[in-house]
Amino acid sequence: RYLCQSNVLPSHIKITVTRQTLFEDSYHQVMRLPAYELRRRLYIIFRGEEGLDYGGVSREWFFLLSHEVLNPMYCLFEYANKNNYSLQINPASYVNPDHLLYFKFIGRFIAMALYHGRFIYSGFTMPFYKRMLNKKLTMKDIESIDPEFYNSLVWIHENNIDECGLEMYFSVDFEILGQVIHHELKEAGDKIRVDEANKEEYLRLMTEWRMTRGIEDQTKAIF
Repeated sequence: RYLCQSNVLPSHIKITVTRQTLFEDSYHQVMRLPAYELRRRLYIIFRGEEGLDYGGVSREWFFLLSHEVLNPMYCLFEYANKNNYSLQINPASYVNPDHLLYFKFIGRFIAMALYHGRFIYSGFTMPFYKRMLNKKLTMKDIESIDPEFYNSLVWIHENNIDECGLEMYFSVDFEILGQVIHHELKEAGDKIRVDEANKEEYLRLMTEWRMTRGIEDQTKAIF
């Protein structure tokens, strides 16, 4: 917090929005500015409600806007699973043609919240936070977002694959919006069978794939 305050730029930036079009207004106002300008003190104005902003209005703006990113119209995020309401990037966000620009905006918005010490409504999954901190993701991180998938990896880890007679290869299929997508975990993965000797590599590659499945471009746009 001290480092943020010591690096703040003089003067302020004015962001003027309408409550009815909060997301779009905020997007256009924030994205038109160079990133370094967002270190200036924020002066938020809701049209028709002009007044002095001593911090309360900007706090409300952060809170309302962080809630708005959940709007299904934008298709940007989804809940981790039916029992975990933490947010993760929606692999199907590409149905919105502007999704990568919106993710870049959200990355700026999160950075602004951290820099200015503001609360945001939404809570993200632990893998999301670990990516933000550039921390290594592990197989254990899958448990909170996809318990069934995690348990299947644990079973492979704890059992002798050669004795089970399973035909698994270094490839995987997954479905997005009814479309089945085939992915090779490594070059020629379709032809490489998983056995006891190479299963640790398989688990590592499968973990990396599950954490980035369909969201590589979105993640780059945010971070």
